Amino acid sequence: MKLVIANDRSDGFKWECRRQIKGKRHRVEISIRKDSWFGKSNLTLAEIVKLTYWWCKGVSQEDIRHEVNVSEHTAVDWDSFCRETCEVTLLERDDKIGGAGKTVQIDESKFGKRKYHRGHKVEGQWVFGRIEEESRRCFMVAVEKRDEKTLLPLIQRHIAEGSTIISDCWKAYVNLEKHGYVHKCVNHSKEFVNADGDHTNKIEGHWRQAKAKMPDFGVRKSMFSSHLAEFLWRYEHKGNELFEKFLIDVKNIYGNF
Repeated sequence: MKLVIANDRSDGFKWECRRQIKGKRHRVEISIRKDSWFGKSNLTLAEIVKLTYWWCKGVSQEDIRHEVNVSEHTAVDWDSFCRETCEVTLLERDDKIGGAGKTVQIDESKFGKRKYHRGHKVEGQWVFGRIEEESRRCFMVAVEKRDEKTLLPLIQRHIAEGSTIISDCWKAYVNLEKHGYVHKCVNHSKEFVNADGDHTNKIEGHWRQAKAKMPDFGVRKSMFSSHLAEFLWRYEHKGNELFEKFLIDVKNIYGNF
């Protein structure tokens, strides 16, 4: 197919194929948006690029609506589309952190607020996290339970055997050494650093960063994973040109931008 000018379309171009097959004229036209980041949207190409660019820059939804002149509903939808791209990108990875000679800190934390802003009961979502001490490579995932049946498969999937794992004394971790890991514990009811100097300060600090980036108004459970994925994606690429990184991820998912 060839890219040709199309004055009858708002995009100004289209994909077109014109061939003679067995003496008959064959003509097929396809939108340049088909199977791309721009597909199934009524916005102009320029508006979609601007929405994507300002999202990568971390601009608030309110300011994006002002800059691009779109409705609140449209801004919310594109914010969701961008977060979903981060989520798919992270889920499709199969690499592991740690390994022989590497140390990984693990922990679980509940994201949420005290009910009615008082007392100690927290309504929210449990998250399991791990971070490699040497490189600060990390990953977090929402979980419904924090028992061994839930957490052990996640550890085996994302942390290489032979790693030294540092955790608190939560019972879900008692059998880690049986599965090829060196396991060290810190009893947080007595100390923050054990006698060997082991601690979980890096993952604890990571929790604070993640919770600070979650929306102040709270997050519906169905949307929680995508907000968490956005934090992890931005954390991984901090210091880089996020717009360029995002375009690469979009291309990997859609085949083209």
